[in-house]
Amino acid sequence: MKPEKSQIKQLYQFLGKSGELSQKLKDYEYRPEQIQMAEAVLEVLQEGGILLVEAGTGTGKTLAYLLPSLLANRRVVISTGTKTLQEQIISKDLPLLAQHFPFEAVVMKGRANYLCWRRFNNFLSRPRLDFEGEEELLKEIQHWARQSPAGDKEEFPLLSPEHPVWEKICSDSESCLGTNCPHFSGCFITQLRARAQRADLIIVNHHLFFADLAIRQLGFGEVIPRYRAVIFDEAHLLEDTISDYFGISLSDRRILELARDIQEKSESLSKLEQKELKKTARVIENLTQNLFQELREEFEQESEREEKRLPFALEKLPLSLLHQSEELKTALSRLALILEPKSQEPELYALALRAIKQSQDLDFLFRQDEPDYVYYARLRPKSTVLSASPLEVGPILQKILYPHLESLIFTSATLTTAEKNQPGFSYFKSRLGLESAFCRELWLASSFDWQRQAILFIPDYLPEPDDPEFISQACGVLEKLLSLSKGRAFLLFTSYRHLSAFYQELAPRLKFPCLCQGEAPRSYLLEEFRQVEESVLFATTSFWQGVDVIGPALSLVVIDRLPFNSPSDPLVRARIELLYSRGRNAFLEYQVPSAVIMLRQGLGRLIRSKKDFGALSILDPRILKRSYGKIFLQSLPPMPITQKLEEVERFFQKKQS
Repeated sequence: MKPEKSQIKQLYQFLGKSGELSQKLKDYEYRPEQIQMAEAVLEVLQEGGILLVEAGTGTGKTLAYLLPSLLANRRVVISTGTKTLQEQIISKDLPLLAQHFPFEAVVMKGRANYLCWRRFNNFLSRPRLDFEGEEELLKEIQHWARQSPAGDKEEFPLLSPEHPVWEKICSDSESCLGTNCPHFSGCFITQLRARAQRADLIIVNHHLFFADLAIRQLGFGEVIPRYRAVIFDEAHLLEDTISDYFGISLSDRRILELARDIQEKSESLSKLEQKELKKTARVIENLTQNLFQELREEFEQESEREEKRLPFALEKLPLSLLHQSEELKTALSRLALILEPKSQEPELYALALRAIKQSQDLDFLFRQDEPDYVYYARLRPKSTVLSASPLEVGPILQKILYPHLESLIFTSATLTTAEKNQPGFSYFKSRLGLESAFCRELWLASSFDWQRQAILFIPDYLPEPDDPEFISQACGVLEKLLSLSKGRAFLLFTSYRHLSAFYQELAPRLKFPCLCQGEAPRSYLLEEFRQVEESVLFATTSFWQGVDVIGPALSLVVIDRLPFNSPSDPLVRARIELLYSRGRNAFLEYQVPSAVIMLRQGLGRLIRSKKDFGALSILDPRILKRSYGKIFLQSLPPMPITQKLEEVERFFQKKQS
């Protein structure tokens, strides 16, 4: 069904040159690209189909899909990649639209964001407290929880999501009793789902969306109410998220939590049953600690830093570890068998299900006989995680998502790469299994004047990044660049190794305040950067996207090297090998396009409004000297490119005068 004339009229009445938006926003500027995108979104929501939209920075894409979603008279799920964008939609865009349109919207987050009444009450009944001040903190949580409309952690800033208390009282899928819970009717998750059933718009993030989709496939119900239309914003982040949620993961922390929960919940059993359960739980604790400690020691021999994916190959492990994994699997299965007769007791039955699931996951991870999966480990500060991820996400989506939707929209500021000197969606479509699907494609250039607002500096005289002299020579260039920009810079690095090396050599030489990722939480660093004049922030990939610093506080963005994914990463390596086995050029079809999109994300931190200006710099001379460098350059916004610091100096003098 085509959009009605009245719907198109409403788009123009709100987004047009003299529309309602122009009267509401002080610094409003008409953007024809926004109207163009809004019309395309409305058309797909009404008629059905798939739409791919790259909307350059400054397009106003959130309103360009939110408004059509309200006019389409159907439930639409909006999924974002970052918390920053989700918060913008909640706090800025939806309140603006609510002044003109009647609708009901609900924001759904992952379970761990919400208080669980059952876990909280159990926690309050403990005979001892873990640390000084906890008793007072619990009183404050009680006071907040009684008044809270949603039980959302964001309403209670005294607790960080990683706080040991919050981890023990938040909602948890493994321990949830569902309708068997005595707090079911007053449960914040239950109430959230009821609101979502009535909503026109449901705002989620990619993690929750695909966690929900995975749950549906297992037949465990649903979190998000039924929908037929989805809009994925920041769609360039989808592949990694999907890989996580349709894979298998098991950590020592997860198993140890089960063992501890069992020892706590066994109090309702007979003394004989308690003794058997506690004995089995202690066996599981010991086996888990020994197995994962030895695994960690094996992995640390190859690890440069925590959180990096490391190969998890059975043939490289000592035989003793394989035997230990079998013992642990057997102990978990035994635990489930002991608890099975207690299936009428909801909490004990839930523990039995957890034990079965963990035994199955352990078996999957240590069999490694699924050729369509890649097996790897992550070393985190408090746990070791074993994982298996699908090699390709396209076939999964073709089976369980695409056939069940009427309207599907993918959008981002970075979906395309240069193809025959033109922006093209081939890479994105290939990664998400859309090659054979009919997709409407819309490419909208940024509404910012990059020719006037920015300059790109590439020092072609630097050695390549792997050269031993690269860091020292690059630091000399950076020192001069930062003097021209008067600090006010993001220095973005592709590895923690480079971050540390540059920070140690450069920071002592700078007269500007220096902030370094890892020294404080991300939110604190960003606030400090905005508040402290002439700051320089040293950071890695988590600052490459979803970060907005508008105005002169950010006048320089530097990237140390072209952001190719490491071919030593087991998932990246397996995907490269798969493409080559099919006679494809993995470098040009996978590695280069992936790096192009990441580079565009990083450089996109600079210009966030029409009043912004500044310099971008890529310290990697390969972008000028290698044949594939043209693809990177052609994929960037059109702006002056120079290899001379003098031209950067003239640019800043002109803009600052």
